[in-house]
Amino acid sequence: MKHILVLILFVIFSASTQAKDNTIFSPVSDLFSAVSNFDHEKMRAAVDDSFLLLEHGEVWTIDDFVNVVKPADYIRTNYFSVINSRVEGDVAFINYWNKANFKNTEKSADIYWLESVVVSKVGDKWLLSQMHSTRLPQGESPKGVTFTKQ
Repeated sequence: MKHILVLILFVIFSASTQAKDNTIFSPVSDLFSAVSNFDHEKMRAAVDDSFLLLEHGEVWTIDDFVNVVKPADYIRTNYFSVINSRVEGDVAFINYWNKANFKNTEKSADIYWLESVVVSKVGDKWLLSQMHSTRLPQGESPKGVTFTKQ
């Protein structure tokens, strides 16, 4: 009986930990879904007022990011592989691989980034506060990484 109780508590704890990880990653997923759909309003909704993106050697605000996301003739599909995450109160730190497939009628290409984010709880919602993004050289992919489609 004691072993069954321990097993039940383990399953409940594991499920709540996984749910927390999914919740803290939601603003990342939401942001890139909005980017894929060229939805500037939803991009802004995924970040807090102090958001900064450190993008391949440049510092961008959400306005800068929104300004480069323009409707185009391709479909962007997002894939992620979370390396690790840590929650400290109302702040979470997440490190992950990001893969985007860009496809149109003529070609398809994958681009990879190694990224980290700081996510802050604002009210009852997690929002992106900071993102650091390093793009891998074209044609290179991370070794041994398994991606999950968004």
